[in-house]
Amino acid sequence: MYYLEIYTDLSLYITMALTIVVYSVGLMQFLRPFTKSRLAVYLTGAAYAVIMAVLFIVPQEFNNLFAYGAGVVGAFAVFTLLDRRNYAQKLFLAFSFFSVRWFTAAVGTSIWLKVYGWTCGFVIDAFLFEPEKQVAAYIAYDAVEGCIMAGIMLLLITIFHKVYVSKNEKMTIKEALLLMLPSVAGVFNYRLLLYFNSIDTREIDISPYDLISFVFYLVSYTALVAVIYFYEQIKAGQRREKETAMLPVQTDNIRDYISGAESLYRDIRAIRHDTRNHLAVLESLHERGENEAFENYLAEARERIGSDSGIASGDPVTDVILTEKQSEAAKRGITFDCDFHYPADFSGGALDMSIILNNALNNAIEAAEKCSENARNIAISSMRKKNAFVITITNSCMGADLSGGELPATTKADRENHGFGLVNIKNTAEKYGGGIEIDCKDGVFTLTVMLMIK
Repeated sequence: MYYLEIYTDLSLYITMALTIVVYSVGLMQFLRPFTKSRLAVYLTGAAYAVIMAVLFIVPQEFNNLFAYGAGVVGAFAVFTLLDRRNYAQKLFLAFSFFSVRWFTAAVGTSIWLKVYGWTCGFVIDAFLFEPEKQVAAYIAYDAVEGCIMAGIMLLLITIFHKVYVSKNEKMTIKEALLLMLPSVAGVFNYRLLLYFNSIDTREIDISPYDLISFVFYLVSYTALVAVIYFYEQIKAGQRREKETAMLPVQTDNIRDYISGAESLYRDIRAIRHDTRNHLAVLESLHERGENEAFENYLAEARERIGSDSGIASGDPVTDVILTEKQSEAAKRGITFDCDFHYPADFSGGALDMSIILNNALNNAIEAAEKCSENARNIAISSMRKKNAFVITITNSCMGADLSGGELPATTKADRENHGFGLVNIKNTAEKYGGGIEIDCKDGVFTLTVMLMIK
């Protein structure tokens, strides 16, 4: 019996250690798709393990809900400090993991008690006079319990990851609160179930509680998964609406490109026509021996032809767009400075680049035109650093309301059919793993667009 006494003393510590390890590893697996930092994942799992170990060791007794809640809160506080973005999503993940944890504990314990109940009598009878083997059998029970917990948690996390597709999209606080409701309701009702299962039941049959509890756990997690699934369906519908909204813009961009190409072609034909005339004049001056007039005319013709060459960015489509916008800006009295160089390895993205440049420069021209005549200017530049391609467009403006961090609203009267410019630029940038930043200060509006080019 001495061995059994030792095992009894250690059993609680062994079980708790296995539980902490399973939940800590599960937490790391749970968070892995939501951050690129492995260090953040490992430190978050370690923080959870340390908090739960300390709460178990200290002599003060804590309510289970408080103890496990403190572990999750502490772990996600560490995760948020190490990965400072998408805070609303982290709030949702914290509640979701808490839900996964208690569901794992509840279902795992139910299954474990059934396994123990079916096999315990056989183990005691088989090793009644061999306490060392009984101790080994009970240690094996602990290992089986840990495996059951780990298997259930892995299954729940896999389902969660499969259903929650929009892992890299920014979540609003309203979306987080909506998605948290099943977890909050499930944990609250779970506490009620435990209360009713713990009252004095000496005169009633409580065996139905086992089945009711299991069904309740299953329904609770199914509700969480269902809410996430319908959330993803709504997000998919919103993406389709954005894509549909972008179709007219893309059509307009292609129409602008065709119009610009036709204009450029007409200019080239005009230059060719003028060049023939210039050659005829030069030939006549040369034959007459009027050398001074010949040289003056040649210099003037060379200067005029050179000034009509347009912008050379390294891509013919982009050249047309920039040249067309430069010409349009000049007609409206706007200075147009261009230092844009098309990335050489972005040949397949000409249409997407046209969406960015057309929308951005149209907005810039519209805003600059409203300024006083001596303060109308636009500048566009680009910079390449490794895989990041950054486009910066600045223009003079009368001011824009950027409060709340939202994109500025359109100033046009027909809001239903306008206001897609910055939205389409943002969607296009995000398509390439990038984004946009906007700023308006001292009468200068700055749009920065970043694209990640592989």
